[in-house]
Amino acid sequence: MSALHASYKLELSPLRSSIKKSGFVRWRYVFNAQNRDTGEKASFFIELYIINPSLSPDEVVWSDLHAIPEFKDESQLFLPQEEPSLHSYVSLRVGRYGFGGEVVQKFLPSSSFTLNSKFMDIAEGIFHLEGEELSGNMREDGKNASWRLKVERLCHFFPGRMQKDMYWGSPAIRALFSGEMRFCSETYEVVPGSSFGFVDKLWGKDYPYPFFHLSCSHLSSIITGKPLVNASFAVQGIYNNSFALYSEIGDIKLARPRVKNNPNFGCVALDNKLHWTVSVPYRQYLLDIDVFCDSRDMMVRSYICPSNAKSELQVLGGSSGTGEIRLYRRIKKRNLELIEHASLHDVRCEYGGQDQAEEE
Repeated sequence: MSALHASYKLELSPLRSSIKKSGFVRWRYVFNAQNRDTGEKASFFIELYIINPSLSPDEVVWSDLHAIPEFKDESQLFLPQEEPSLHSYVSLRVGRYGFGGEVVQKFLPSSSFTLNSKFMDIAEGIFHLEGEELSGNMREDGKNASWRLKVERLCHFFPGRMQKDMYWGSPAIRALFSGEMRFCSETYEVVPGSSFGFVDKLWGKDYPYPFFHLSCSHLSSIITGKPLVNASFAVQGIYNNSFALYSEIGDIKLARPRVKNNPNFGCVALDNKLHWTVSVPYRQYLLDIDVFCDSRDMMVRSYICPSNAKSELQVLGGSSGTGEIRLYRRIKKRNLELIEHASLHDVRCEYGGQDQAEEE
């Protein structure tokens, strides 16, 4: 099986019956673009999300758990309240990262969604993926987004089971996007060499807590001063105090569905920035990653738990992270040889946790 065919197979794999009844699938496409009029750089994501599709295939079931009802009689607050229904819908969310970033989101019944071995589609041209072609056109709440893109997938990470009923994989950790993006009445050009694209897929019965993600394909060697063309990495977790890792720097590739050798990782707030750290010993190598992102360039996205409508994953994320990565090789037992030291740009960085709606 070719690498390209394997990427498509991962991207277009059918939904398991167990996921249809109680589970979720999220596809995400992230890329850079340039405003056609101003030349300003922007980073976009296109996110397709499905939750419990077989529960209500013909109707969107959704409830705002955090809305506070206005009771005329306060004694009503002490009466038993009905349990909120489990959510069931297809959601398409398109957003622009950065300060003042915006999101266009549309909810549809799951019957509007089609997935087979050749294409993925939401009816009426709202979303369509087939081969290298990715297109869509949506309008909601007075906002609009449309795109016609080509996606060239350069390397992938096969999925592994992170823990029971929880999976993550990347059809394209490095991807070249090209075409046109129209977002909120502005037009953006997407150029392959500066798109630094990424595609991933997350699915299962529940989300990893805490949620931890880093990925990047825009690296420059501090040692030579030259761009690292065939280099990228992705970290996804946290699963049972560990995470999935993929890294390619030169001809050295590290790929583990779950890192087990006592990795060190964390995310802390420093003034108006967040700081991610990862240190992974693997065989004769040691990989260290440091990433910073301004919180003003990040946005919060929420995901309701498939099996509990009162439980919600809230993720703070951005795509303007910067930092450094170092790859070492162990020499004997105590010495380390520095193989590469690179600066990182346009890092996709996320951190999130579980939020439980209070009983009314």
